[in-house]
Amino acid sequence: MSQPPAPLPSPEALRRRVLGEVLPEVETPGQYIGGETNSAVKPSSVGCRLALVFPDAYPVGMSHLGLKLLYEMVNARPDAAAERAFAPLPDMERELRARGLPLWGLESFTPLAAFDAIGFSLQYELTYTNVLNVLDLAGLPVRSAERGAGHPLIIAGGPGAYNPEPLADFIDVFLIGEAEDSLSELVELLARAKASGAGRRETLLECARRIRGAYVPALYRVSCLPDGRVASVEPAEPDVPALVERRVVQDLETGFHPVRQLVPLVETVHDRLCVEIMRGCAHGCRFCQAGATYRPRRWRSVKRLMEIIDQGLAATGYDEVGLLSLSSSDYPHLLELVNTINARHAKSGVSVSLPSLRISDKLAELPALVSSVRKSAMTVAPEAATERLRAVINKPVSDDELFRGLAAAFRAGWNSVKLYFMIGLPTETDEDVAAIARLAARVADLGRREAPRFGRVTASVSNFVPKPGTPFQWEPMLPAAELLRRRDIVFTSLRSRRVELKFHDAAPSCLEGAIARGDRRMGRVIELAWRKGCRLDGWSEHFRADLWAEAFREAGVDPAFYAERARDPGERLPWDHISAGAGRDFLLAERAKSLEARTSVDCPSKPGSPDCAGCGACPPVE
Repeated sequence: MSQPPAPLPSPEALRRRVLGEVLPEVETPGQYIGGETNSAVKPSSVGCRLALVFPDAYPVGMSHLGLKLLYEMVNARPDAAAERAFAPLPDMERELRARGLPLWGLESFTPLAAFDAIGFSLQYELTYTNVLNVLDLAGLPVRSAERGAGHPLIIAGGPGAYNPEPLADFIDVFLIGEAEDSLSELVELLARAKASGAGRRETLLECARRIRGAYVPALYRVSCLPDGRVASVEPAEPDVPALVERRVVQDLETGFHPVRQLVPLVETVHDRLCVEIMRGCAHGCRFCQAGATYRPRRWRSVKRLMEIIDQGLAATGYDEVGLLSLSSSDYPHLLELVNTINARHAKSGVSVSLPSLRISDKLAELPALVSSVRKSAMTVAPEAATERLRAVINKPVSDDELFRGLAAAFRAGWNSVKLYFMIGLPTETDEDVAAIARLAARVADLGRREAPRFGRVTASVSNFVPKPGTPFQWEPMLPAAELLRRRDIVFTSLRSRRVELKFHDAAPSCLEGAIARGDRRMGRVIELAWRKGCRLDGWSEHFRADLWAEAFREAGVDPAFYAERARDPGERLPWDHISAGAGRDFLLAERAKSLEARTSVDCPSKPGSPDCAGCGACPPVE
């Protein structure tokens, strides 16, 4: 049964109490007050008021380009307004609960519950308890079935939406795929519904029927087999799609890009002008959800990018431009772009960062960019330390290519390197694991020879987590004890003092794996964990493995059933009613190749060309 909305304080009253009572009691109060350069304050009379929530702390969320894009895109509309909110840190949560105050939109101090819709960006499974915590701090029922007339619509999108089932009991509408078009359509629909006085269920039905890519969990029936596997997920209403198709921006050149980007008031993870030069990736690494779900590869012209950069620098005052994509070095006009930025802005002290370079012989071209590219540390992701295992994951970079590329980078001015590896990959052996330490030591030796002021190698070792929409979605994840054993192999194999090893904790990774491949029963676990006090689970200082274990026991759910169980290719997966891009047959073919350590050619980004693999990710022309 739905609950009536609770009385809300006025924005003016809430602002007075927050500024006068709460902020003096919390650390870094600047993250809770709004007023950043380029923030938008619009009248409450607009057709649709949307609160965009990044369910992590302000320093993380304000570094995310997607939030800035949707914020500026919605606020560019005369009929809509977007405000922001973030997951509060524990001291702020404590003060709000002690005083009975709700969370608010930063721009106007309007309580979140007074918005027409609240949208969450699901970037990472370990933020899901934060979603429930934000809803509760807003004064809203966390379960969608308990919300009714007068409550905002709760929407969500991002990578986590490719398996929406763990949050299906809490979210009203998921937007599958790239949200620019579907969010615009949803804003228009909500404005019409608000003007006409349409009811909540009527609005949800219209979302599911009229917006391609909109998934409304309440309109679907889920049945399970006696052993717990999902038997079916089917529409419970006519004209609701059985397969929810993801949305894709067809033309990135003309697609929206934020130029008046928000400039944070406090230190953030990344603080620079972020410019998306390319979307998608051609290489098809078999573990990578982003590479699979953002297909096909699309890019912007140098001319269009310079328009964005010129306007963005003028609007923000930044002195650094971050050229973003899944693999910036694959952008076909990289040298021209960086040289153009340098020619136009270097005298003003503007530099360029390339955060996602793919190691290959192409790095030999980078010395031409020395004057304008920041080179504090080269970031390289071999993922696997042996050529065989790199073939398994379809990252066919030879050791010779790796070292030639790094040598060119060291000579170009980089004096340290961060290496990213994974343990627990399919077919991995102890020899593959020990090779991580040996490869890192060889890179350190190369740096000492090629870089006059070489610092050190940092080797970061994470744990493989199988994700929906990838060729490895059927593969099991290793138990925590085995991940720890393999971590010890890396540690004991290291012989170089110039290599620093960093390991991701096994317990959070195993939880991530269970949620990532969970079904609707996982929602009960998430809610129990949150009620026990779990939040900010992606932060090591806040993660509580003991409380999560209690939640799984009380819910009667075995996390190994989801994380560690190999899935049969014929099994119905909990997310099979969601189109993630590449088709099932293609993913199974890639999985078969991986078990034979066979690689696949890069995506040509032209459907129907002779070297097109026919993955099915290219969308029909809209």
